[in-house]
Amino acid sequence: MDYMRIWLPLHEASARSSRSPWMNIKIEALIARKIGFASHQNAVPLVRELSIWNLEETSFENLTLSLSTDPDFVENRTWHLDRIHAGDRLSISERDIKLNAGYLSGLTESLSADVIMRLSQGDNLLVEQRFPTELLARTEWGGLSAMPELLAAFCMPNDPAVDRVLKAASQVLRRAGKKDGIDGYEGKSRTRTWELASAIWSGVCSFQLSYALPPASFEQQGQKVRPPSVVLENGVATCLDTALLFAAALEQAGLNALLIMTKGHAFAGVWLQPQEFSQLLTDEASAVRKRLDLKEMVVFETTLATQAPAPGFSQAIAAAERQLDDEHFIMAIDLHRARMQKIRPMALVSVAQASDATADAPPTVEGLEEAPALPGFDVEINTIDEGPAGKLTLWQRKLLDLTTRNRLLHLPDSAKGVRLLCPDPAALEDLLSSGQRVRVVPVPDLNSSGRDVALYEQQNNESLVDEVARQALARGEVLASLEKIKLEATLIDLFRKARSDLEEGGANTLFLAIGFLKWKKNAEDPKTYSAPLILLPVKLERKSALSGVTLSLLDEEPRFNLTLLELLRHDFELVIPGLDSELPGDESGIDVPGIWDIVRRAVRDVPGFEVSTELVLGTFSFAKYLMWKDLNANAAQLLQSPLVKHLLEPGEAGEGFSGSEEYPRPERLDSSVTPAQLFAPLPADSSQLAAVVASAGTRSFVMDGPPGTGKSQTIANMIAHNLALGRRVLFVAEKRAALDVVYRRLAEKGLGEFCLELHSSKASKVEVLKQLDRAWDVSDALSAEEWQREATRLQTLRSKLNQLVDVLHRRWPNGLSLHQAIGRVIRDHGPQTPRLVWPAGTE
Repeated sequence: MDYMRIWLPLHEASARSSRSPWMNIKIEALIARKIGFASHQNAVPLVRELSIWNLEETSFENLTLSLSTDPDFVENRTWHLDRIHAGDRLSISERDIKLNAGYLSGLTESLSADVIMRLSQGDNLLVEQRFPTELLARTEWGGLSAMPELLAAFCMPNDPAVDRVLKAASQVLRRAGKKDGIDGYEGKSRTRTWELASAIWSGVCSFQLSYALPPASFEQQGQKVRPPSVVLENGVATCLDTALLFAAALEQAGLNALLIMTKGHAFAGVWLQPQEFSQLLTDEASAVRKRLDLKEMVVFETTLATQAPAPGFSQAIAAAERQLDDEHFIMAIDLHRARMQKIRPMALVSVAQASDATADAPPTVEGLEEAPALPGFDVEINTIDEGPAGKLTLWQRKLLDLTTRNRLLHLPDSAKGVRLLCPDPAALEDLLSSGQRVRVVPVPDLNSSGRDVALYEQQNNESLVDEVARQALARGEVLASLEKIKLEATLIDLFRKARSDLEEGGANTLFLAIGFLKWKKNAEDPKTYSAPLILLPVKLERKSALSGVTLSLLDEEPRFNLTLLELLRHDFELVIPGLDSELPGDESGIDVPGIWDIVRRAVRDVPGFEVSTELVLGTFSFAKYLMWKDLNANAAQLLQSPLVKHLLEPGEAGEGFSGSEEYPRPERLDSSVTPAQLFAPLPADSSQLAAVVASAGTRSFVMDGPPGTGKSQTIANMIAHNLALGRRVLFVAEKRAALDVVYRRLAEKGLGEFCLELHSSKASKVEVLKQLDRAWDVSDALSAEEWQREATRLQTLRSKLNQLVDVLHRRWPNGLSLHQAIGRVIRDHGPQTPRLVWPAGTE
């Protein structure tokens, strides 16, 4: 599972309560399990959710909720609550708690703390609840169980000790007769990147560090981290310290570094070309192994740098690669992606002190190991024209991957999936199209009981495996080439991967690939690639552990591999018509043999191209291709958009994008927007309401805010507001969870019937028709009379409140407002206060 958010894992803290014996009010809060200086530096909130639940049968008014901590590591916060009705749960959206950076920065040891919530009515304390948390030392990382992403903050490339490492690396390069500049990816060569990493390895080895054992289970519970200056000064480091030291040096050298976490261990890695994972956290070892196989990255065992004599860089690489098995691998943390997501390195305590501490004479550096044979860069760097057409081409190129890394263009034998043995793929497709479930079973042992498979095939002139597979298909079974235990494990992995993709991305990724095109980049290419042809959307089900896994068809259209069609058109000038829309069909579904014949005829004269009738069950993603197709087909229309035009032609440096109208000012909303003109069913402050009003205008804007500040709630209000204005709203998100949160908020306010969900299982024809039917039934059952009455009442109430505010803050001839005057009287009241009398009528 790739992780896109930087939240600390939060828990509903077990609260210790103190309240009146007759009072039944509950404070509910999600409090961070661990908080440290790194949390403050990266805007991680202490409180994610906060609500008051009134379980009494009476309402309460004029309440005060206060937050404090023991010890004092935050700025105390107070909320004034007008009223909470009986049985209501009041959610508090303003949860910006200011952490005391000085206090957290000064902690040298972790300690337990309490977050204290008190709810009062006047001087009467209604309830007090304490929520435990842990304060971390300044240099302490909280572990993968609490703050995995924040480990990137402890990689400190700006530590002066890192410059010493890079200086040593430069000397290594110079002595080896190489260019001694630390120039990152400027050399545009994987070999050069490998040499830089090898030189950094030799540079660190020259400091002759000693190894220190880390705490038990440090990867889950965390540990104190030694900054690079401390490591070089004291000469002692744990595995995590060495991994962070190497990562900091690689990052400062302009390379994209990784931290690899396994059970009880950590080491480092580096991308050999300017790439990064699509997510900050990657928890699949296969994702790393595939990049290693493609020679896109290297990983290396950093603790070997503490051995004397130190082994070569290639030995460290081999040692790390042996630790990438699925059982021990936990995750890879991509530091370049972390910086893209604004996770910043920890600030240094004192740069001057750090410099003094590591200002010894540089060590004697080791030699440079030569790089192995590596391919050239296969990513583009600054080769696209900076004009509008070039930028649009760059957008398209980033979306469409026409390299053999794409599983839609090459599915290697090592790829995770299940190869099915079926002599009649068309019959299997017909069976699935008829709605039947097919069991996936392993091939039986055909040599059991002394039977000779070769003799059978010699006597009968047919394949015994094919005959057994035909009989199995007649029973509603399809044979797989894996043995039983591995087959079950692989099917379960595919099921989980498809479910995760559906939940996160809202689209099915599990397909039965029917037929493959074996192709070569050119006639002399010794390597043959394998691209799927027909992709049948399917699902896996298992009622119990004993029932086995069944395969059935999803209620989605089968499709041809459109990415393959684009590759053939782009690289081989080969166009195959009739396969980019609805596929040819037969009595039971699609015409599998007919589709294969269309491809065979198109590639019959191309050397190295051949259609294979293999079947593979695996995961494939079309999301980026569909986005590319949209962008490619509608480029001219997109260029008419003022916003897109500004992105392609931004004008002078620093010149912003100006819309056609002014963004609403929160302090002027009451005078410009009446309650009857505002349709926001969810609570919102003035800045959020300004965004809601702006969403109905013509100006483009970006709504930004740290986690927990009510963005999803504001989006729900935007949608409701624009629905009420008679508009259609398209809400798009990268993750399905973001869509679900907004939909749930709208449904709770009775607007669910007006939302058409067009993702995951909701996008089937039957489900879409059901949603449209529900919306049709409710459309005539609404009346605007009650709304108008309530809007009028709110307008009157708002006017009275604004009159009071105006009186309180209007400045009188003496330069003071009534609010200021009251404040000064209260402040200066005492026995020495002079009493003055003015004539009647004096202002």
